[in-house]
Amino acid sequence: MSSYHGGKQRIGLELAENIHLTSTIIEDHTDFTIKGYCEPFCGMLGVYRHIPALFADHKPKLKYKAGDTNKSVIKMWQRAQKGWKPPKSCTEAYYEKLRKQTRSSAERGFIGHQYSYGGQYFKGFAGKYGKNTSQPDAANRVVKIAANLPMVEFSAGSYTQFLPLVGYVIYCDPPYAKRNEYFEENGDRVHFDNEVFWLVMQYLSQNNIVFISEYEAPKDFKLISSHNHHVFYGHRKRHKDNRERLFVHERWT
Repeated sequence: MSSYHGGKQRIGLELAENIHLTSTIIEDHTDFTIKGYCEPFCGMLGVYRHIPALFADHKPKLKYKAGDTNKSVIKMWQRAQKGWKPPKSCTEAYYEKLRKQTRSSAERGFIGHQYSYGGQYFKGFAGKYGKNTSQPDAANRVVKIAANLPMVEFSAGSYTQFLPLVGYVIYCDPPYAKRNEYFEENGDRVHFDNEVFWLVMQYLSQNNIVFISEYEAPKDFKLISSHNHHVFYGHRKRHKDNRERLFVHERWT
């Protein structure tokens, strides 16, 4: 899969299987009916790409939605759904050209992550740190994933755009409270209000089954699984393995 800071490429299938199993058990034992699936922080679809196949047999007509604050990432997926193919290599000059652009584009969405060290959006050309500047496999995977997800409706914007949803399984992979290396499309560090986020998750959980990846959660969110996750800090050599967790609201446990 394409590089993406905080992405779930390595554990995406495991997370997707937990989400699918838990939500279908809830549906079987309550009056909740699954109408759709949504990821408000979709990124590079590390989890999402596994979901439709898991639900296909008994939920073939689900609605699928995805969002992200990075407009270029959303444009990348929208264009890839229509047959666009990402570049298979990148020079430092082209990387810098795209970094300085002010308008969003599919190319920025792909190159800004894939050719940056640790997948951090335009925070250091990977080639300067000994990384490969030719990535045909990553480009081909974006094409393949988009081709397998033609039903997904992508929309750029805050996670709050999905507040009206009812009857959805929702998976959120927000900027974590313990992490500090997230950036807006324009390069500014993300200001993410985690307290407000959890209040919104409490609200959404009234009418949806909401899963959240984090290290810690409020007491009314219960742990259902944990996963080893390799994390980069900064854009040089520091990294560590963390045991991140998957939570769901207590009303569903």
